[in-house]
Amino acid sequence: MMTVRLPQLGGCVCGRVRYRLTAAPLLAYACHCHDCQKRSGSAFGLTVVVRSADVLFKGEMDLVRLPTPSGRNVEQNLCPTCRCRIYAQAAEARDFLSLRAGSLDQTDWVIPVVQTWTQSALPWALIPGVRHLPQEEFDFVALGREWQAWAPKFVTD
Repeated sequence: MMTVRLPQLGGCVCGRVRYRLTAAPLLAYACHCHDCQKRSGSAFGLTVVVRSADVLFKGEMDLVRLPTPSGRNVEQNLCPTCRCRIYAQAAEARDFLSLRAGSLDQTDWVIPVVQTWTQSALPWALIPGVRHLPQEEFDFVALGREWQAWAPKFVTD
């Protein structure tokens, strides 16, 4: 089992926004919906769900409210200079936020428990060995328990 030291650091491309993740994440997953493809500029979005209280941000961010494929409005938080998306947060779930995994300085431990919206996936971008889960079956709590059962061991310095 991999061991990951906390805090984990992250930030935007230009360095204007930085953060410290001080506790173990709750979940990591990949999303192949068209919105995640467009917002990431890539084949899919890779997300790490954390408790809001476990992340300390430094630097101002712009907030943009955008609808998701499910119809909910989600707040996207990004650097005002380089426009790098750092995290998203749903109004109805203020205790949690979805960090963009690529904004972490160290990403080798981010292994998704599932991939969803695979009907929108680029055929070559499906992740081998990662279970496909229809979006209507996505349950953050159950998937979090599943991910934590085999996730890396997080330790503090």
